[in-house]
Amino acid sequence: MRRVCGYRGFLRGNVYLLITMLLLGGCRFLNDDKGFFVNRDDDYLDMQEHNALVVPSDLQSDKVADPYPIPRTTKQLNPEYYPYKPPRPDAIFANDNRDEVRIQRLGERAWLVVPEPTTTVWPKVKQFLAENGVRVSSEMSAFGRLDTEWLDTSEQRYRDIVRTVIRQAKEQDGFLAGRDRLLIQVEPGLREETSEVYVRYENDARGLPSIGVVDLDTIQSVVQPVEVGVLTEIGAYIAARVSEQTVSMVATENTGEVKSSVERDAAGVPVLELRVDYDRAWATVGQALSRAEVEVNEADQVDGVYSVHLPKRVLTGQEKGWLSGLFGGGRKGYDLQLHVAEAGEGVYHVSVTDDKDKPVDREFGQEVLIMIREFAT
Repeated sequence: MRRVCGYRGFLRGNVYLLITMLLLGGCRFLNDDKGFFVNRDDDYLDMQEHNALVVPSDLQSDKVADPYPIPRTTKQLNPEYYPYKPPRPDAIFANDNRDEVRIQRLGERAWLVVPEPTTTVWPKVKQFLAENGVRVSSEMSAFGRLDTEWLDTSEQRYRDIVRTVIRQAKEQDGFLAGRDRLLIQVEPGLREETSEVYVRYENDARGLPSIGVVDLDTIQSVVQPVEVGVLTEIGAYIAARVSEQTVSMVATENTGEVKSSVERDAAGVPVLELRVDYDRAWATVGQALSRAEVEVNEADQVDGVYSVHLPKRVLTGQEKGWLSGLFGGGRKGYDLQLHVAEAGEGVYHVSVTDDKDKPVDREFGQEVLIMIREFAT
């Protein structure tokens, strides 16, 4: 009798154990990505934004709007570094020049920075040319290029500003022969929702004109003042908001990407990626530091290192008060090094270390890089 009871107890215990194992396995099955109940905790890592709604031309697009629009977010590289903790939204730093149209210079180079996307800048540039009686001979929206017709500026006075600028610059240069034309490039800027406009001036009596879609970085204007003068007039035209609501669907073919973004490298370390040449990458960081009122202790362009003192108030958004300077509180902050290094052809990475060239906290480093990007132009 004892043996029977013992056998039954043994059997009952094993049955309970078997049932428990099956239930645990079933829980895993039910909660597995391939099970009955799919775990969607990390689905956001693979989410992609769909194309914008296209409203037919015979309908009123101004009455179609998203009542709950999703704020625009920057692309996150290596999202697997955030499996359980989504990355924080990028900070927005104060920038008084954010909404200004301005000419940017770097050595002999000059370009126009516009705080609008290419879809609105492109039609405004075309409208500027049309209102000045300048025809477009070649339009390549996929490349953001406009080439004007050849202009005759042999007369002394013109009613339009384009021919007037060209004529005056030629008179100052002392060479009035030949016909003239402009090559104009519209492309995305350093930040989201910004554009850059480039102009090159050619004269058929002063060297061979370019043929086809030529990279404007590889050529120079025959007379530099023409380039700067036309950029100034285009900037004034756009700043006057003459055609504020004009949007070009054709300009969406211009698939160029913004020239800067905060990414994560293969090791998960945050970097500011600048898709420009080295001279501009170095100058961009330096100008951003200056506009953010970050003290630069040393700048070694050969090695690509900025040694800086970053006040805490820059990241917290606090104003610089007179009491902090009076009682010596202005030095509170972080001593850092910013490294500008080549990451590929036409691509440079900016990374952050402490003053001993040691790694910093990744979230803090990303915040510093976002600050630089926000103040960059």
